[in-house]
Amino acid sequence: MQGYSRSAVLLIITIVVPLAGPVRAQLASAPALTQPSVAPGRSTPMASGQIAQAPPRQTPPTGPAGGQPEPPVQLEEVVVTATRTELPLSQAASAITVIRREEIERQQVPEALEVLRDVPGLTVTQTNRGGSSSVFARGGESDFNLVLVDGIKVNVPGGSFDFGDFTMENVERIEVLRGPQSALYGADAMGSVIQLLSRRGRGPLQVEGSFGGGRFATFEERVSLAGGTDALGYSFAAGRVDAGGHLRINHKFEQTALSGRVDLVPLEPLQVRLTARYTNSLFRFPTESGGDLLDKLDPHQFQRRERLILGANLTAQATPWWQQVLQVGHASTDFRSIDPFDAGIDFSESATKTLERRVPVDYAWHFTLPRVADVGTVLTVGGAFEEETFRRRTLTGASVDKSRSNKAGYVQAQFDWAKRIFLTPGVRVDDNETFGTDTNPRVQLAVLLPPAETKLRGGYATGIKEPSFIDNFGTGSPFVVGNPDLKPEQSKSWEVGVDQSLLGGRAAVGATYFFSLYDNLIAFVSGSPSFRNIQRARSRGIETELRATLVEGLTIKGSYTFLQTRVIDDGGVGDTVFQPGQPLIRRPKHRGAVSLDYSQGPWQANFNVTVVGASRDVNFAVDPSPSVTLPGYHKADLAVSYRLTRRAGPMPELRLTGRVSNLFGQAYQELFGFSAPPLTYLFGLSGRF
Repeated sequence: MQGYSRSAVLLIITIVVPLAGPVRAQLASAPALTQPSVAPGRSTPMASGQIAQAPPRQTPPTGPAGGQPEPPVQLEEVVVTATRTELPLSQAASAITVIRREEIERQQVPEALEVLRDVPGLTVTQTNRGGSSSVFARGGESDFNLVLVDGIKVNVPGGSFDFGDFTMENVERIEVLRGPQSALYGADAMGSVIQLLSRRGRGPLQVEGSFGGGRFATFEERVSLAGGTDALGYSFAAGRVDAGGHLRINHKFEQTALSGRVDLVPLEPLQVRLTARYTNSLFRFPTESGGDLLDKLDPHQFQRRERLILGANLTAQATPWWQQVLQVGHASTDFRSIDPFDAGIDFSESATKTLERRVPVDYAWHFTLPRVADVGTVLTVGGAFEEETFRRRTLTGASVDKSRSNKAGYVQAQFDWAKRIFLTPGVRVDDNETFGTDTNPRVQLAVLLPPAETKLRGGYATGIKEPSFIDNFGTGSPFVVGNPDLKPEQSKSWEVGVDQSLLGGRAAVGATYFFSLYDNLIAFVSGSPSFRNIQRARSRGIETELRATLVEGLTIKGSYTFLQTRVIDDGGVGDTVFQPGQPLIRRPKHRGAVSLDYSQGPWQANFNVTVVGASRDVNFAVDPSPSVTLPGYHKADLAVSYRLTRRAGPMPELRLTGRVSNLFGQAYQELFGFSAPPLTYLFGLSGRF
């Protein structure tokens, strides 16, 4: 590890220092994690999924009677996921991380999963590029994360969402809200909410394109166009990935992705946003459940996934104090898994086709009430309806064809006193066709303390995750029998945190302590039915973040998560995956990352180091799947681009780009038995017209 540290330091010196040139006086400030370098503004209604890119509304200037009006107050960056309204980041009482487009571009990472790896509180694992992935928030299960794309729920029914083949075409920013959020978003928001927000087109038409090639016969191509006026904005993007894998046979990932967004303002009080995203991916992989290091490689199996996400958002500002928001969506996943029979590897041929669809409708009223005794109030009242469909067919003839619905009502109040104390209580009641009625509250509090504007925050919330269709209705075979009487899995969580801006906004630090209890967890058992609510677990830990501008154009970011998980009750199942008194598998106690971003003159660069501690795992290659220790690892990535020409008239801006992953060729495993890719690289050219 010491040798690795010396190598990392040497690399930083040899790459970053020559690019930086003479150290200039600090003029530009880096965006703070939670504290603004300008005065915070008032929370105003905005539909979930809307990006506050336009210049913020300015309060009419006021001043002493007969005096000159005061200059208008400039608002800081806002988030929308924390409250479903436009909220200044300094007023957010929850633990939230924002990943901006410029950061994504400097990293040059094509998949959303790679961007999420360094978010505090998240643990990310993946078999291989394009393969099955898991995101564990605060030690919870991978299906405890609600994923939104422009406000539309895209999880398959039951909570699962695989980021393995979700690429970043047309993504403007990502907001990661940690902790249970079912009081606002309902089922599946049991551990976190991850929202990806599309780019809103503005200004003259701008066309961007890139292509690159690299190791393992990897090729990537992307093109996008965007532009518009205040009345009409548009952005469209397309991407293609062909990536050969590092395993010697049957290893390849192919994907085509299309994305678009149109913003219309037909009348001044009415805004319409239409979004669409389609992906078609093919993943060929030779690994069985035990991994390529332990099992024989399968030469013919593959998976194909098609996703379609559609969304329509109508926002009507009926009066200055009353806003109505109607959001309608469609999210479907068509998944096929094919494994022809290979003697000595497979027991038999298998094939499964699964179609899962969700149609959500959400209607909300946002009221901005008059300030009384310097207390401002934003009241949200809304209702939601979801229709879910599940169809599954197998080669043996087993089939499931089911649907279910959910109705909900929710209310939330946002109080602020003198822009110093921010209180946000809320509650939601869900009435589900299968699990019945469930109520989830949430309360968040933040206090800004002078003179350093230290923010203390804390909160308590509960969350739920509905059973999957297989949990409820089985697979159609006599060996996996569903249980229609299952209750939702539940979480109860509280957290306290502190955020501090330093050096006039050029640096910021934040820390959060959390405790979560997971109850009514669904386990597979012998007999009929095959699923029961019988398990319990808990997690607790500390999340920290740091961001600082060292010199002009050079920013450092860091994160560290300390996590302790423990199985409280296995329900008498007696398997090795969920053992009483043991940590949950694949949740390392220590995880951290440091990232250097550089942008100066024609150069842009990102150097990122991720360090992951040891964790408990299971060896699925042998029976009865004994517990093992998954060793920790460290991994470094580097992305550099150089501008060849400036954009001027018909002359485009051209850049040479290069990305190296696993720079030092570290041999490691994110899952026991599955080898991670060695050093890989991609070099190419990008243009802006």
